[in-house]
Amino acid sequence: MKKGAAAFVWASLISMFSYAQTPDWSNKIASIIYAKCAPCHHSGGVAPFPLMSYTDAVQHAFGIQAQVNAGLMPPFPADGSCSAPLLKNRRLSQQEIDDINAWVNGGMPAGDLNNAPAPPVFTPGSTLPVIDTYFQFPSFTVPSNTDYFRTFVLPSNFSTTRYLNQIEFQISNPEIVHHILLYYDPTPNSWVKDQNDPGPGFASNGTGAPSSSAVLIAGWVPGMEPEILPANFGYEIPANAYFAMEIHYAPQSQGKTDSTRVNLKFCDHPTPRAIYVNAVLYHYPPSLTNGPFIIPPNTVKTFYEKSVVFIGDYSIYSILPHAHLICTRFDVYLTYPNSTDTLRLLCIPRWDFRWQLSYPLKKLVRFTPGAGQKLGALATYDNTANNPNNPNSPPALITLGEKTTDEMMVVFFAYLYYQPGDENLDLQTGTYDASPPQASLHIFPNPAAEEVQVSAWIEAGPVELRLYNLSGQLIKLQRYGQQPAGSFAEVVSLASLLPGYYIVELTSAGGRFRQALIKQ
Repeated sequence: MKKGAAAFVWASLISMFSYAQTPDWSNKIASIIYAKCAPCHHSGGVAPFPLMSYTDAVQHAFGIQAQVNAGLMPPFPADGSCSAPLLKNRRLSQQEIDDINAWVNGGMPAGDLNNAPAPPVFTPGSTLPVIDTYFQFPSFTVPSNTDYFRTFVLPSNFSTTRYLNQIEFQISNPEIVHHILLYYDPTPNSWVKDQNDPGPGFASNGTGAPSSSAVLIAGWVPGMEPEILPANFGYEIPANAYFAMEIHYAPQSQGKTDSTRVNLKFCDHPTPRAIYVNAVLYHYPPSLTNGPFIIPPNTVKTFYEKSVVFIGDYSIYSILPHAHLICTRFDVYLTYPNSTDTLRLLCIPRWDFRWQLSYPLKKLVRFTPGAGQKLGALATYDNTANNPNNPNSPPALITLGEKTTDEMMVVFFAYLYYQPGDENLDLQTGTYDASPPQASLHIFPNPAAEEVQVSAWIEAGPVELRLYNLSGQLIKLQRYGQQPAGSFAEVVSLASLLPGYYIVELTSAGGRFRQALIKQ
């Protein structure tokens, strides 16, 4: 055989082999798209186009590829590498990203469409498989072009105490709804306010509950999915209570109409556990520790919050931070009485106002404020022209407020009263796991200015910490001698370092761990 012919055959075989290795729609890609994209991308969903068929996916293939590679889709701002293990994670695995790239670059082969998985079925306007009851709140036309608040009240007509296990907000006009807060009121107080106003609902201002007796149970912000609790968890609603729903309508909504519906599924478990919601961290003293909450123009500012001491023993289930447009980062953590040990609960390195999610934890986290534990948060706000989300050009003074162009820093926690063994319950599997945490290195805060806390779960033995610059030069060495197995944490001063990038290295009997650090 001539060399040219042999080369052609070899090239053809390579091409055939490469094509054979390209994942096709039917065998691999459909299952990824249906699981991670279709819940939003279906007819009636929040996304602008459906991804419910091979044809749909091919039509948008290059856009899918670009969004996936940029980490923008599926939307999930939390970073699992600096958060506690989360119960739900929309992010694609690296293998799924590689498969999508290979499929698009390989010509988007269909495979045998007869063997493709069936597309998921979504109830029109809803993603809940079963709805026990729903409340259709009145249609309302917004009378103002500024931020506008309105509270609507309906009787539950529950003859007995019920536990809500699933809650879904169906918003007829999401273009104008900034956020929603849902309360129950065991008294008629909210209902009387509604009845005394001639229009649907009554005017409110977003700064408090609709009555002194109302209890917050749920909310909606852009990007939020229906809340589906573990089978034996539920929001306790007393018999004959009223549902009060406050809606914040965004600016430029005058003349536009919305009619929000709330779908509910009751808890079927014979012994449900009540779950509660509270804004434990908020932007006023004493929770805000470095106020006042003011962001001057052309500045980047970080604020810190901590929880006040109160009595009780709790199990944290989920975390929902809230801010507006110029926020760029949000971190939530738990500190212990010795002040050297910190558990990072949630890290959002790129805050996105459009996707504010509630983050259930894979394992409940015990929180005992009376024993000196504190919840904390930090959030960074960029009020400069470098922030593309800045609502003002040129940048202007931004202060605390409910308007979209104001700013906020609130963290809602959903929690239960603690029961022994809660911290070992894996909510994903429903089983108990008392194994120690996996070894890993945590640096907080990062970026940092004056000092950082370095923590890890280690085996018994000597511990050393080294700090290197990007040239590999050793800048700092600290030896801590023999340490017991378990949680290790130390505060490291950065005062003598120049701003820039560094590598933190921790060595112990369990191995060597490295992580990048930014010195501001």
